[in-house]
Amino acid sequence: MNKETLLVALSNQKGGVGKSAFTVLLASYYHYVKNLNVAVIDCDYPQHSLSRMRERDMQAVGRSDYFKQLIVTQFERIQKKAYPIINATAEQARNAAEELMRTPGSHFDLIFIDLPGTMESRGVLSAILNMDYVLTPIIADRMVMQSSLSFSSAVLDYIRDRKDIPLKGIYFFWNRVDRRTSTEVYDAYRTIMQRLELSVLDTVIPETCRYDKELALAGRSYFRCTLLPPPAKQLRGSGLEELAAELAAILNLNIG
Repeated sequence: MNKETLLVALSNQKGGVGKSAFTVLLASYYHYVKNLNVAVIDCDYPQHSLSRMRERDMQAVGRSDYFKQLIVTQFERIQKKAYPIINATAEQARNAAEELMRTPGSHFDLIFIDLPGTMESRGVLSAILNMDYVLTPIIADRMVMQSSLSFSSAVLDYIRDRKDIPLKGIYFFWNRVDRRTSTEVYDAYRTIMQRLELSVLDTVIPETCRYDKELALAGRSYFRCTLLPPPAKQLRGSGLEELAAELAAILNLNIG
């Protein structure tokens, strides 16, 4: 197993907060823009939404000369293939990552693991404990916050004196923030999280419809894609570049 490969899970105990979207966006940005070698393990059983997205992306590229040219231009620039996406259950996450790292001729800087959006799925807690880091998107919803904070606090308390557990930290970041709304709710949650000694990234992801745009035959506009990075024009104001840079500093990634 390559000790330099970092395992980063995106996890939240509630669905609909953006974990699958950011798994793809961060993987594509690091792999295609920042030239890191990335892999993705889709543990969101049984829907495996990321694997299905890869299938849709390939179909869209196969039917569009415009997208085909983007793929050709990208390969000429970076000289590497699309990052692999493999399916597994949460129970299999660590073993699946180790198998990827043992692939002859392969080296991965990062392996992202998209975990199920519920603790009812078997193996989620074990998978989290066996990651290097966990990245948790949160929204200002009472049920989401109660679940996220109580679970993460319990996990961090559990690992505090256990040096044999790989997990080094859990990092939260705010998603879908409407800058027109009052900051009182966010300030209250920040105070609670500080008291709980939970780590919150400085980057705030704004509420914007661009995060819902996938590759499609109906037009050329997209943001999420497993075969291409987010377009430069769409990146501006999205918060994704800032999130990737802040995360890279924490993980000690060399992305220039």
